[in-house]
Amino acid sequence: MKAKNFMDIHHLNCGTLHAFGFPRKDDTGGVFTRGPGVIHCLLVDTGAGLVLVDTGWGARDCTLPSPRVRQFARFVGCPLDVKETAIRQIESRGYAPAAVKHIFLTHLHLDHAGGLPDFPAATVHLLTDELEAGLHPRTLRERWAYLPEQRAHGPQWQPHQPHGARWLGLDCAPPVRIGDAEFVLIPFPGHTRGHCGVAVRAGERWLLHCGDAYGYHRQVDPVQTYRHPSGRLLEFLVTTGFKMPRRNRNRIRELLRTHGDAIQAFCAHDAREFEVCRMGFR
Repeated sequence: MKAKNFMDIHHLNCGTLHAFGFPRKDDTGGVFTRGPGVIHCLLVDTGAGLVLVDTGWGARDCTLPSPRVRQFARFVGCPLDVKETAIRQIESRGYAPAAVKHIFLTHLHLDHAGGLPDFPAATVHLLTDELEAGLHPRTLRERWAYLPEQRAHGPQWQPHQPHGARWLGLDCAPPVRIGDAEFVLIPFPGHTRGHCGVAVRAGERWLLHCGDAYGYHRQVDPVQTYRHPSGRLLEFLVTTGFKMPRRNRNRIRELLRTHGDAIQAFCAHDAREFEVCRMGFR
């Protein structure tokens, strides 16, 4: 009898956005207009426990938000709906939150790691440089974006170093096998010191969560590139290294050009990509 593959992948929107600078559905927009967005997370049932890739907001962020969470949520037009949190969506699918054994983070920003306190027993995987940035911020921007209350429970950190391993030609940390799933952290620094993509093997293909390496699907179109009218200003405001995000977008674009049949890439906040991913591989 053929062995059953128990892995199941769910795409979760852990925070609906209507943010300044986001492109509208007709690709128009600007710094002072708002467009639709999401906080795209993954829930993977590996057959050996649940795994989250990013967490979005946490339950406390929605019910008792801190001043910084409220300020950020107003700016990005997020209603902080507790029903959209990962823990509530996991419960609605019939899982126990305690079944979340591992969390892989693209980075520790407040809208990507807010749900850590909802899963206190989970092992949290991230790049070493990102953990260092979160625990020992160097700049005012880092101190603002990394919230101590989101790690006050003492997470079980598992930092990874991208030494010697390769994933489809890119440097990466050694793969992590959990049940029927395989996870790979690929450095995409710039948005933060230790920002990374998280690749998840889905059968013979890969899902690549690019975090905030880009913000709109047309920015990594392998055929025709696109520059949003407010792109340069937003890039300056949200990145630690001005040239690095463009370099990462070029790497992702080339990856899709050469391995597009084996990869479905998506970023954290593009609403169109989220809907496409929910329908399966392109």
